[in-house]
Amino acid sequence: MKFILSCLFSCVFFIGFPQNYFDIANFTYTNTPSNDFEISDAHTTVKEIALELNFPVIINPKTTILTGLFLNKTKLNIDANLSSSNLNVLGLTIGINKVINDKWSATFMAFPKIASDKIKLSNDNLQLGFLTLFTNKKRDDLKYRYGVFANTENYGLIIVPILGLYYLNANKTFEANLNLPINADINFKMSNKLWLGIQFDGLGTTYNLNEQNYSANGAYVSKTSNELFSYLRFKLSKSLYINTKVGYAISRNYKIYDANDKIDLALSAFYFGDDRTQLNERFKDGAIFKVELFYRLHFD
Repeated sequence: MKFILSCLFSCVFFIGFPQNYFDIANFTYTNTPSNDFEISDAHTTVKEIALELNFPVIINPKTTILTGLFLNKTKLNIDANLSSSNLNVLGLTIGINKVINDKWSATFMAFPKIASDKIKLSNDNLQLGFLTLFTNKKRDDLKYRYGVFANTENYGLIIVPILGLYYLNANKTFEANLNLPINADINFKMSNKLWLGIQFDGLGTTYNLNEQNYSANGAYVSKTSNELFSYLRFKLSKSLYINTKVGYAISRNYKIYDANDKIDLALSAFYFGDDRTQLNERFKDGAIFKVELFYRLHFD
């Protein structure tokens, strides 16, 4: 879910705030060097493409309807004994951003999606996510965010409290956009067409496996990956930008579990009642490379 929420945080706060933009479209390509498995001599790369499209509809200065489409495809060996597999996500965003007064606004979103090795509609492949977020503008260059995200993962319910901050300095050369523990972005404008930044992404997801030989009950993949990047952003035209990122994936896992192997509750990174048995072999952490091409609509 992190690629959905990253884009959402960039597009729901443009009304009345200093960044005054949102991203209409975002295409991302990710690749890794060969990653060794921890026990066997096998190895795998991780290749991922993601596309996000956002369609905000401004009803009036205080009300904006937020809609969008997102898809993601990851190709990797999820087990040392298997050939490469595809893990797919296809979903919609729908919600509303409401300006309450000069200091507060609220956002309410729903994210129905299919997450599995095969894009087909079924109860096992379907997940529902919900976001409630309140934004408090302290000054024209500073605002705070408070909210909660929940999603029906294959292992059960996850709830993520969100604390966020947006800051833009007076000459608009330093920008900090934090939405912890999901993501964080800090960048410095070096010229009119070049930015230097660091970014953190830290929210995982799950995928149902329709084709598998691990269990007669069915199985699912649980992905966790804390990714830290440095990047250069280039302005290609008035609205078109590209980010070139180099980073490292920390505590990266694509764990496979029996479909009936659940937890009681996930609260951010803390899993309660988790006595699940992993059915595959883990591969090691490593470097990660990413290219993002995005179309940004400005209101200056």
